[in-house]
Amino acid sequence: MRLRSYGIILGICFLTFSDAAKLPKSYTSTPALLHISAIKQHDSIGFNIVEAIQELIYPKLLTGDLALWEGSDKKKIVSSQDFMALERNALLPFVSSNDLFVHEYWEIFNKTFTSELKGFSFTGITKAGKKINYGYVDVQDISNLLKNSIIPANANGSSELSYWNALQSKKYNFHLVQLGNNNFRTNPKASLQLQYQAIEDPNINRELAKIIPVKNIKYSVLAPSINSNIENKNFYNIFNESINNNKQAVLNNSLSDHFQTILFVPWEIDQISIHEKWSQYKNIPFQELQSIELTIDNHTIILSSKQLEELGIKINLQSLEEYLSEKRFTFLIELINTQDIIPQQSESYYKALFINPWNQITQ
Repeated sequence: MRLRSYGIILGICFLTFSDAAKLPKSYTSTPALLHISAIKQHDSIGFNIVEAIQELIYPKLLTGDLALWEGSDKKKIVSSQDFMALERNALLPFVSSNDLFVHEYWEIFNKTFTSELKGFSFTGITKAGKKINYGYVDVQDISNLLKNSIIPANANGSSELSYWNALQSKKYNFHLVQLGNNNFRTNPKASLQLQYQAIEDPNINRELAKIIPVKNIKYSVLAPSINSNIENKNFYNIFNESINNNKQAVLNNSLSDHFQTILFVPWEIDQISIHEKWSQYKNIPFQELQSIELTIDNHTIILSSKQLEELGIKINLQSLEEYLSEKRFTFLIELINTQDIIPQQSESYYKALFINPWNQITQ
């Protein structure tokens, strides 16, 4: 695979600069190659673009449903069998490979930086320590997948960030390894200068995707059998009463036939888990109920916020959503975005949501 084969160069053919003063004020659409290392990504951005993209496309590479080319010139396809053979010889699984190369076109015009995503090249290391070139994936073949899929995020990240916008945000740590025909081997400093100009220079405008601070949070309200908080007992009693008075709502929203078999006996809720969407308004968390997961007789039913509203549940003369926002009951956070939270850290993570900047929840 030729990582630095770009076809026709639409802009400048060769860029070499010894200092910032000689940087071009503008340049037309020019091929750029970015190297991203998985181990060099910061937790504060909330996602690891290398791991996420490899995990996203891996099943399609195995089945051959996604075209994998030998190089960016797209002259020869790598079959799924050949791909699997390369992986078998690798030191690490494909999804654990450290290096991702992103092919783009960069342009600075009228003091504005823009970029256009073209594709990805994937590499690995053999068990003997030699380089593996898995191949190249054209962005046109996965653009819809990237735009319509949410990237996995830790507690620092956003629960509503697509792969596409994660890539367009340029928040990940990367290194510009080639621009036009210049691979910067004779002048590595030029790479840093051009990257700074494009991504950080305050004199340059840039059209980068914004990351909206939104978090998906799941927490469990501890059952009265394992907790003495009177609010927990009251919460479970009200839900038990409501569910038993509206069994048809459960039957209408369950994929399991089990609830039909226990229709004529009293139902007892064993566990209640809450799913909420948290956003910020003037740095104050705003909590929005998404759904509630009820475990009854070892079977689970999920009721959406709309379905819960139809049940008309009131607690202490408050609406369900208002009552939940006050969190007077004892609970454990189980999940923030796609990051599991262990019980011992639940309280510290909850406090961090109110005290810390939202890109520093894990600190």
